[in-house]
Amino acid sequence: EIGFLDDRRTYDENRSILPDTASIKPIFKNLNIQGAIILAMIDYGTCGIEALTEQKDSVLDGIRVIFKKKDSAEALKFCAAVKKKGYKIFLQPVSVTSYTDTEMIALLKEVKKLKPFSISIVDTYGLMHKKEMMHFFKLMDKMLPEGIMIGYHSHNNFQLAYANCTELMAVKSDRKLLVDGSLYGMGKSAGNACTELLALHINENYGGKYHIDQLLEAIDVDIMKEYAKKYWGYSLKHFMAASNDCHPDYVSNLLDKKTLSVKSINEIITQIEPDKKLTFNRNIMENLYLEYQNKIIDDTAAYSALKAELGKRDILILAPGKCIE
Repeated sequence: EIGFLDDRRTYDENRSILPDTASIKPIFKNLNIQGAIILAMIDYGTCGIEALTEQKDSVLDGIRVIFKKKDSAEALKFCAAVKKKGYKIFLQPVSVTSYTDTEMIALLKEVKKLKPFSISIVDTYGLMHKKEMMHFFKLMDKMLPEGIMIGYHSHNNFQLAYANCTELMAVKSDRKLLVDGSLYGMGKSAGNACTELLALHINENYGGKYHIDQLLEAIDVDIMKEYAKKYWGYSLKHFMAASNDCHPDYVSNLLDKKTLSVKSINEIITQIEPDKKLTFNRNIMENLYLEYQNKIIDDTAAYSALKAELGKRDILILAPGKCIE
């Protein structure tokens, strides 16, 4: 997968966000693609069908389409139009953990009609353990014809991206399986499964022939430069987001206020209604923050106890804030 198609952006050779399929050809000039399947990603609603040439005139073999639950009906219509142009369709329903079984079954009935090349279990916020991932796999496996590949797209909030990928690989199935990875786990928030780890696992267990040295060279030469500029990976923030099944921006914004302990942030997040947690809403966050800060507490007894304990000694108070120097 070489990047995003987004018709709102102008062409920039230094970015992997491209306005149309025609912009991709120069990237592959004089390259031997060999047996690779070349894909681009579209976040539904950011790229119109007119930006895609017929597949026979494109370097791309397929398109991965991300879509939110609320947009699924329209997104599948868009995918049908993309498929009509000759592209393999890879469906990426955002945050499958937000789907009830009933909603997922309804989606899969429509997917069955579309007959895409692949559909993935997309764990956008890194909430899944093995049990949840296998539940969605079994649901998809039961509902869909064998010819449709099932994939898994992980995020590493619980440090389970690699473990879950290897768990899916171990499934005994005639169906083709797909796992997503990125070099050094580069990705949103806590990052994704590491391509180099997945490739090594496939080489050692499934007769793969990935050139690990080449992957390590790419990490050393290119990826580490980006890592130095913008850290990704496991952190307390991403743990808190995942453990509360919520969008990480809720945690980020409360941390940025510099007025709350981690314990207090956790208490505020637990007050968010379950159906509002996975889509960040600044108004909800601000209202809950103000409510939390405006609690009226009777400190009379505590003052008396402190007065008796401290007497007339001088007191220096250090309180949390942007600077306590």
